[in-house]
Amino acid sequence: MQIKMVLYLPRDAESVPVSRQVLDGCLETLGVTADTRADIALALSEACANVVLHAGPGDEYEVMVSARDGRCVIEVVNTGHGALAAASARDTAASAAGRVPGMAEHGRGLKIMDAVVDNLRLSGDGRETTVHFEKDLDWVPGAAGEHLSGHDG
Repeated sequence: MQIKMVLYLPRDAESVPVSRQVLDGCLETLGVTADTRADIALALSEACANVVLHAGPGDEYEVMVSARDGRCVIEVVNTGHGALAAASARDTAASAAGRVPGMAEHGRGLKIMDAVVDNLRLSGDGRETTVHFEKDLDWVPGAAGEHLSGHDG
């Protein structure tokens, strides 16, 4: 079994908690533990905030989520202009090199995301930027999602 969800959101600050709450509600219904949901919510908030902060108003962005085999895969895609790609590349390079000072204004979001999720990657082609991350799902006892994920079909 695979569950997929796609949100098309306006690029504004109000969309960040909406994406987080919609995904959290779905994961809670499946029976994902609160700690795992909190990690996913934090990473999603950082990724969405990055889109809102580094791209112009009026455009949309996408949040694509799939859950399969006990793993949640999330991609936040900025389909706007190249500003996010440049900002993300700068922040990723600094973050990967470990050069982001604790009081820096930029670059900490990716370090935070990297600390709470698995397989964090950024990719872009100048027109769009994708933040990809994954998280193994921990289940509450008797969770419907754990039962469903054991059956691929």
